[in-house]
Amino acid sequence: MQAYRNRARNLYVRQQWLNRAGRKFRTRARLGTLLMHKIPIGQTIALAYRFLFSEIGTIIGICWFPALLSSLASYLTAIYAATHEEQIEARELGPEAVYAVVSILGIAISIFAASVMAVALTRHVLGRRATGVVAYFAVGPVEWRMFGAIVRYIAGAMALLVAAIVISAIAFSLAGVPVDAAATVRATPPNIIAGLVAWAAFIAAFLVMLRIGFFIPPTIVAEENGGLRRSFELTSGNVLRALAVLAVLGTPVLLLLLGGEAVLLRSALGPALYRLSPAEFFERATSAMQQKLLPWEVFTAVVFILGSALIYGGSAIAYRARLGEDEVRPPRA
Repeated sequence: MQAYRNRARNLYVRQQWLNRAGRKFRTRARLGTLLMHKIPIGQTIALAYRFLFSEIGTIIGICWFPALLSSLASYLTAIYAATHEEQIEARELGPEAVYAVVSILGIAISIFAASVMAVALTRHVLGRRATGVVAYFAVGPVEWRMFGAIVRYIAGAMALLVAAIVISAIAFSLAGVPVDAAATVRATPPNIIAGLVAWAAFIAAFLVMLRIGFFIPPTIVAEENGGLRRSFELTSGNVLRALAVLAVLGTPVLLLLLGGEAVLLRSALGPALYRLSPAEFFERATSAMQQKLLPWEVFTAVVFILGSALIYGGSAIAYRARLGEDEVRPPRA
């Protein structure tokens, strides 16, 4: 009996020691995250643009084939939609089902192409140089992990947006504002509060999307357990810095896309572009995009390559700065 009591006491003491050790480990892990370096906004942006311009040959060698596959998938999807437009609009089951399958396949190919580019560009920035690349397309465990992380990120972002929409609808409903009301909404206190709640919901959703997405590529490439959760941890205390980096790197890409679209529509529609009603504009713009589909896909492929180099390069540079490591070497696939 005494031996049994001694064994139970030893087990209890051992369990208490393990609990204390676990608490110390978790505390150190939290402190390690808090004591990491801040993301240097100016330096990260400057190095990202330097990476784009100084390594443009390697970037093109890494990205041209994945970008070509992505554009080809988008082009074939648009061609099928254009050639079966009447059947799809008439809700015919066969063409509509095929279009749904083709669209899903096209999106999956584009996501995987982006995953291949993200892994290769991030490895290059983190120290595994890929010089002299003529054509590149790798399919390995890291690429599949990146693909899965991007798919989960897209699903999570959609869920966050739906949650923000639901919260906004509930807030306006409680304020007595019909969602489909055509009348002007008065600035009463309940309506103002509902508007503030809606803004807060969408801002919170956007910030969470930023936190779980900003460091996905470098954590997937450089860490065994990288991904959405690790990205969320690393952006702690650096949300505004990450937002500033993403805004400066992403704005030129967005302006390029908008400018290219404006030039394409101007060349297709002529001066009448500015005299069209919104309904006429969207109808004729769709037709113009179909007529100029091939040059548009080529243009978007180029923007896709440049934007990927800036965004993935900036993320990897910020990751190195966040960890305070000058030479981060990703593990081999």
